[in-house]
Amino acid sequence: MFKKTALYAVGLLLLVVTLPAFSGQDAVILQKVKAAEAGFRDMKADMVISDPDKNNVKGMGEGYGDILKLQKATVCFKTPDRIRFDGYAKGIKVVYLQNGYTKLIAAAMIRQKKEVKNEPGQRQDTLDLGFLSSRLWTDNIVTVEKTERNGTVELKFKPKFGTRDKRCDLVWINPKSLRLEKREKYLGGGAMRASYTYGDYENVGKSLPIACKLVMFDPKGGDLGTITYKNMVVNSGLSETLFSLNQR
Repeated sequence: MFKKTALYAVGLLLLVVTLPAFSGQDAVILQKVKAAEAGFRDMKADMVISDPDKNNVKGMGEGYGDILKLQKATVCFKTPDRIRFDGYAKGIKVVYLQNGYTKLIAAAMIRQKKEVKNEPGQRQDTLDLGFLSSRLWTDNIVTVEKTERNGTVELKFKPKFGTRDKRCDLVWINPKSLRLEKREKYLGGGAMRASYTYGDYENVGKSLPIACKLVMFDPKGGDLGTITYKNMVVNSGLSETLFSLNQR
C-alpha cells in the first residue's frame, strides 16, 4: 500500500547531446552526492497527500486506489537504505517498512514480509522520497543520457538486480545543486508507469536538497495527487528498532 503511495520521483529535457560526450559524468555526480550527503544520518517528516482525480487513479490499476484512502502519514528514513511509513487506511493503522532488500507491511492482523532484491518494482529508494543518494548507484547502473543548454542532466537508473527487461527510471537533475526536477518510471515492457515533478527543497547534510513537494501524474499527464512534507526533522537519532523487521 505505502509502496505505491510512496512512489515518487525528477527534471526537464529540451536538447539532446550524444552520450559519449558525458563519459564519466555520472561518476562526477556520484562524488558530488557523496560529499553533499556527508553528515546526513536520518530524517522524519509528516506527509500529506492531496486527493487525486479518482478517474485517473482508477485507470492506473490495482494499488493506486490506496492513495485515496491515505490522507496523512509519517515518513522516516535512516541511511543508507531504511524507510518507514506510518499511516491510516479506513481508520486502521498501517506500517510499511523497508530495511535493505526486505520489506514489511503490517496492518491489524496482517503481517507480510518479503525479499525484494530481485523485484525492483516493489522496492523503495530515495527517489521516492525526493532526493539523490549514493545508494542509488549501488542498486542501479547509472548513465548520463542527455543534457540541456541550461545544464540540466538526464540520468538513467537501470536496476542491477532482477529480470533483465526495459524497467528503468529517467531522472532529470540540476548537477550543480543536485536537486531532483523530474522523474519518469518505466515498466519492464517499456511503457511509462507514472511521472513526478519535484519542488520546495530543503537542504540536509552538507548541501543535499530534499524535495518537500512531489506531484504525481499518470502516463497521460492526469493528476495522481501531490505529496508534501511538513515538520521535517533531520539527524534526530532515529532508533534502529524503528526499522526492525521483527516488530508487529
